[in-house]
Amino acid sequence: MIALVALTAALGALWAYLRGGVLPVGWTPVRRGPARRLWRQCVWLGGTTLAVLALTGRLNALVALPPEFFPARAAAIRWAGGTIVVDAGALWVVGGIMLGGAMLALAERWRGRPLGLGDVEGLMPRTSAGLLWSVPLSIGAGVNEEAFFRLLLPIAIAWVTGSALAGFAVATALFGIAHRYQGWRGVAATAVSGALLAFVYLLTGQLWTAIALHIAIDLNALMLRPVLSGRVRW
Repeated sequence: MIALVALTAALGALWAYLRGGVLPVGWTPVRRGPARRLWRQCVWLGGTTLAVLALTGRLNALVALPPEFFPARAAAIRWAGGTIVVDAGALWVVGGIMLGGAMLALAERWRGRPLGLGDVEGLMPRTSAGLLWSVPLSIGAGVNEEAFFRLLLPIAIAWVTGSALAGFAVATALFGIAHRYQGWRGVAATAVSGALLAFVYLLTGQLWTAIALHIAIDLNALMLRPVLSGRVRW
């Protein structure tokens, strides 16, 4: 009963967030201020995650891989051939993300049109003030979305179905759907990135690694890319 209530609460929070927390399909200009977007994200995604974990006595899942995820972790390790050790070498991954973003931005500047998968122009900052909001928005998305889509949804689904793999699969699909305003290419690309973030989480056993990677990806998209591509008007 508690498991079903937890899953219902998680899905209800996601529905409420999608109903008014992101840009609806067809909206290209930013019609919701960044402060409101960040607030709704913290309340519906982050707040629900904390509330459900607290009420079920599972707040420790934020810092330690839940036992429910052990079978999924074992499957991920078998598939990858080993775990991921987080050390100084992991900084190369962040560097690679930034380098890829810089190359894409410079290519956009040279071609004079947006490149890449998905319609994200409505989220791109155009002013220095908007650019400053990219920092809290990126951090908020990294923390709240990873806690919700990589922890709360998978574990709630695992409580109901008994399968963490099913939990991660459904959560990854919903993560893609949550970015439906980017079009079907954006949904597909986001779902793939969500699967990779889940993979990183399982291979490291630490949620903060997925959070840090998510923040790096968003900072790349919302800060580095707009500046280098010439979108921002100073």
